[in-house]
Amino acid sequence: MKLTRLAVLATMTLAGCSGAPAGEEETVGEVELNLLGFAPSGNQYRLRDATVMVQGPESTLFFNTEDDPNRFSLSAAVPAGSYFTWLQEGWRLERLSGGAPQTVEAELLSPNPTYFDVFPQQSTPVVLRFRTGGDDVSMNQGSFDIVIDVEEGPSETTLCRDDSECAAGQTCCLAGFLGTCTSLEAGEVCPLPDLTVSADVAQSSLFINRQFFAADSCAIAESCVDAPGDRRLLNFSTQTPNIGEADMVLGNPLDVQDFEFSSCHGHYHFEGYARYELVDLIGNVVATGHKQAFCLLDSSPVGIPGSPSTPRYHCEFQGIQRGWSDVYGAGLDCQWVDITDVPSGDYALRIMINPDQTLPESDYSNNTIEVPVFIPSDGSTGGPTDPLSPCPSGISGAGRDCGWSIAEGAQSLSCEPGAQVTVGCGCGTGGACVGDPMIRVCEGAEGCTLGTALADVDDTCGRCPETMFTCPESGSYTVLVAPFGSFSSATCQVAVAP
Repeated sequence: MKLTRLAVLATMTLAGCSGAPAGEEETVGEVELNLLGFAPSGNQYRLRDATVMVQGPESTLFFNTEDDPNRFSLSAAVPAGSYFTWLQEGWRLERLSGGAPQTVEAELLSPNPTYFDVFPQQSTPVVLRFRTGGDDVSMNQGSFDIVIDVEEGPSETTLCRDDSECAAGQTCCLAGFLGTCTSLEAGEVCPLPDLTVSADVAQSSLFINRQFFAADSCAIAESCVDAPGDRRLLNFSTQTPNIGEADMVLGNPLDVQDFEFSSCHGHYHFEGYARYELVDLIGNVVATGHKQAFCLLDSSPVGIPGSPSTPRYHCEFQGIQRGWSDVYGAGLDCQWVDITDVPSGDYALRIMINPDQTLPESDYSNNTIEVPVFIPSDGSTGGPTDPLSPCPSGISGAGRDCGWSIAEGAQSLSCEPGAQVTVGCGCGTGGACVGDPMIRVCEGAEGCTLGTALADVDDTCGRCPETMFTCPESGSYTVLVAPFGSFSSATCQVAVAP
C-alpha cells in the first residue's frame, strides 16, 4: 500500500479588516480555514467533523466544520500575536469524488498543538500534516491555503522487529527500534543509518540563562536540574543529522517498548538518545545533562544528494530520514547543563548522541562533539553589559545584556520579601504578547545584567514568556522586556499573577 502524506497549511491573513476602529487596522486580521482540496487525479477531499481551537493573546476561537455543513471555509477576525492551534479528536477526511462521499483512513502527523505567530500585514503559515492512502493530493492555493503534500513511503506492513515478521527469504534490516523487511542479494548487508551532531549549531546557540524551578516541576522530576530554586543554566541547541544509507526508524511510542511514559509531561520519552557533559581543560566532568527525547522527527534537511525532499517522521511515528536531521532548540525543557555550582573559566561542552549504542548505526565514531565554552563569574554571556543600551551588530537571542527596555507599568513593583512571584505576558498571568519577546526580572528600579537578574526567560507559553522568582529582601523589582532578535520587534504586556 502506498502511504500518502497530506499537509494542511493554514495561513493567517493579516490584511486590515473592514470595519476595524481607527488605529486597529494594522493589528487586526482575518483567519480563514479552507475545508476543501483537490488531487491531480481530480478527486476532491473535505475535512469533516473537526473542531479546531485557535488560542491567541486575547481569546480562544473554536472552528467547527459541521456548524454549517454547506460552507467551504470558516473565518474570524483575530488580533496579531502569538497563537497555537489544536485539532481535537474525532475529525475525519472525506473523499467527495467518485460517487457518494466516502471517509478515507487518515492520520495526523504534525505536532498537536502547533505554535505560531501572527504579524501585522503578513501571512503566517500553520502546517497540519496528515497521512492517507491511495491518492496524490494537492490543495488549491489561495489567500488562506490548505496544501496537501505527498510522499510515498513504506507501509506499516513492511516494518518488522525480527526476521520472523518477514516473508520467506527476506531479512528484517533493523535501523532503529524497527526495521524493514528486505530481500538481500548474496553477500549484501543491511543498510544502516548514521547519526552525527552539528558542532556549529551547538556553538552558535550557546547562552547562559537563569530560571526558577519549583520543587514539583518536571525538570526536577526528570533530573534536568540538580535542585529546585533559582538555577544557572548553559542552554544550547542540538541538531542530529542522519547521514547514513537508511532511515532511523523508532516507531509509534504507544507500540514500542523502548519508549518510557513521563507522567509529569504526559508523553513518552526515549531516555538514551543524548548525553551532555561539561568538561574542564583536563577532561574532568563538572556538570551533566541529557536530552528528553519526547519527539524525534524530520526537522530539517541537511543537503545529502538523493535524499527525500519532504519530511516523513513525526511525533506519532518517530524517526529521522536519511538526509534529514532532528533539532532540539535551546529553549526546550532540559536543553541545558545546570552550571549553578560551576566556577568561572574555560570549559568544553560535550554532546554525545546514542552514547550507549542502543540504536544500530554504520559508524559510531562521529557521535560525539565538543565545543569551547567560557563561563563568566557573574553569569553574563561576555557581550555588552548595559542591558538598556542598543545591541551591536551580531548580538541577538536570549541571554544577551543589551536591547532591553523597562516594561510599561512594571518599574519598582512591590512584593513581600521571600514570597514567590509570577510575572509574564502570557500563560496564566493575564498578560499578552505579540511576536517573540523575552522578559527579565531585576531587583530595584533599574535594569540588570543576566548574572544579577532574579529571573530571565524566553519562550514559555508558545512564545509568550512567564517566569517565577523569589521576591528579594528589598521588596522591589522591575521587569525588562526585549524581542528575541535584537533587530526585530515584539510587544509584551506584563502582568503579575494574582
